[in-house]
Parts: sequence; C-alpha cells; structure tokens
Amino acid sequence: MTPTPRSLLDALVFSNLWMAAAAGALVAAASRAMGTAIHPEAVGLAFAGTLVVYNVDRLRDLHRDRHGSPDRSAFVAACEGRLVALSGVAAVVSLYFAARAGWPAALMLLPVLGVGLFHRRLKRFENAKILYIAAAWTCVGFGLPAVLASEAQNPHWVAAILALTMVANVIAFNVRDETAQVARVRRGGALQVARVCAALGVGLGALAPSPSDALVAIPLATLLALVAYRPTERFSPLFVDGALLIGALIAAALA
Repeated sequence: MTPTPRSLLDALVFSNLWMAAAAGALVAAASRAMGTAIHPEAVGLAFAGTLVVYNVDRLRDLHRDRHGSPDRSAFVAACEGRLVALSGVAAVVSLYFAARAGWPAALMLLPVLGVGLFHRRLKRFENAKILYIAAAWTCVGFGLPAVLASEAQNPHWVAAILALTMVANVIAFNVRDETAQVARVRRGGALQVARVCAALGVGLGALAPSPSDALVAIPLATLLALVAYRPTERFSPLFVDGALLIGALIAAALA
C-alpha cells in the first residue's frame, strides 16, 4: 500500500517523533541561550527519552484514549509492534546517552522518569497535570544543558521563559480534553490562559539579556500557534509542538 501524505503525517506525529524532535531542539536552544556549547549527548537523551516516555504511555493507555483521540488510538493499535520496537531502541539509545552525559544528568532526570512512569495514574488530577508535565519538560529542556554546562549564563531567565512556554503548551493539549478543568476555569477560558502564559514568555524573552533573548522565538511561535488554535486531534501535536520545534531551531541559530 502506497503511503499517502496523511499517513506519513500521522506516522510522524502519532509516533511521537515530531515531539521528540522538539525536545531535542529545546535542549539545543537552551544550551546556546546560556552561552554554552550544544552537547550531542544531551540532545540525543532528550530525543530518545521523549520517545520512550510518550510511546509507552500511548501503548499502556490505548483503551482509555480511544474516546478522546480515536485517530491516534487507531494508529497505535495498527502499529503497536513497530512502536514497541521503536520504544525499545529508544530506551537503549537513552541509556547510552545517559552514560555519556554522566551521573549528574542521569540523577536530574530521575524525577522526569518517575513522572513518565506514573503519568497514567497522575493525569486524572487535571490541574496538577499541567504543572508536573510543564515542570518535566522544563527540567529536560533547561536542566540537561544546565548540569552539563561548566558556566551557564542567565540560567534563571532561560528556565522562566521555557517554563511559561511549556505551561502554555500543556494547556493547549488539555483544551480539547472533555474531562479537563484547567486551573479551575472553564475550558473556553483555558486557551486564553495559555495565550497569556505564552505572551508573558515573549515579554521575558524580549527583556532577557543576550544571548538568552534569542529564546523569545519559542514563546512567540507558541503564541502564534495558539492564536490559530483549532480543537482537532492533530492540531496540538502538529502545530503546537511544531511551534516548539521551529521556535527552538530559530533560537539556537540566533543565540
């Protein structure tokens, strides 16, 4: 069967390769924003680790996700064996890069691994879900390059900009979840909260000292995606995560 553009797009998004690329790009951008070299082991660990955590979650929660994400669930069911193999390879690659990065990076990521493993039970607490997922992504995007840097510049600016952006990102994913009550506001207002968080990230990025000011590209791209938001199954993984990827690549190039 000849692949169609739609099937190729689904493979990119629903296999979490797109999201993993965004994670790796965030690490690269944060490294440059702190005036440090980009460590390949940090980028590789973020990419491979994201593949493991999210694919394992999708596989474990396949039955529960069928109602809210039917197309993604159909893809996971049809490609279950391939996703298991992809996760296995990514796990081995993660261990390799963790060993290369050293024990400080590995210890720093232990809480992230714990969140990933227990996410299936924790995600019913919708308000806390926003905070712990955003914190986990910030820990990866900012924490990995920070622990590997011998002398990081403006770490607090970098952490704050990424944290605000990730809160906006996670809220956007929750908006179409029928069970979500984001930050105790109606779902219709949740998107506005996400836009405010992204706008605050833009403001911080504009005020940040060089080279951290280059990170403004990430919340700005996220804000543009949120302005164009559509409550479809593919919009957030493709465009909201895509905003992270594109914004991070721009930031890494400018820093």
